[in-house]
Amino acid sequence: MDESDGSTLAEREAKAAHEWAEQQRAQARAQFTTPTWIGPDRGTAPPIPVQPEPDHDDLEVAVPVPTGPPIPDTAHWAEKARPRAFAGTVLVLALLGVLTGLALTIITQSAGAITLLAASAIVAVIFRGALMGAGLTTIDLKGSVLRIRRGGVLDVVNLADPMHPLTVVGTPGQESWRVQIEAVDGRLIEITPRMADAAELDRIVRHYQAVADRARRDREQRFSR
Repeated sequence: MDESDGSTLAEREAKAAHEWAEQQRAQARAQFTTPTWIGPDRGTAPPIPVQPEPDHDDLEVAVPVPTGPPIPDTAHWAEKARPRAFAGTVLVLALLGVLTGLALTIITQSAGAITLLAASAIVAVIFRGALMGAGLTTIDLKGSVLRIRRGGVLDVVNLADPMHPLTVVGTPGQESWRVQIEAVDGRLIEITPRMADAAELDRIVRHYQAVADRARRDREQRFSR
């Protein structure tokens, strides 16, 4: 075999080796191709359609946001003591009349002294009973719970409870303003401007009324489905 034949044989062997290497690389690449049973080729897969928002995430009623100063978490109010001061003054005067009438009765034993003594004693008994029976009303707020104490009776009211309705009559600044609450035993509890700061309590009550109305509507929607 001559040199030209040897050179041709070497070229053929190199070409064959190159083709064999290409076949091996093609087989190796085929092993990493996504099989058809797994799913479509990622490069040709259709885009995921846009999903609509779920219905339950669409809130029809927004959470009430208080305007102005923030709603206090705690508060305390006490009834103004003007009526008790008047009753106390009358009681003191009646007791002075009793002492004066008693002294005059002992000294003079006149009918006027006896009348003064009897009248002063009657007035003193009446106003003492009025003072003992008319205790000051105190109102305490903690969160949405209102604790009303009057004359030894304690009433607890949750202002945000949709099952415990209440009524606000009038507007702050008017003498007719009041908050009317029905107690558990059927009594009507009234809070007047004499018992609390009307402007502050009115804002608090109306805020929790909005919270209670929202809870009531949410409950009605759940049960109507």
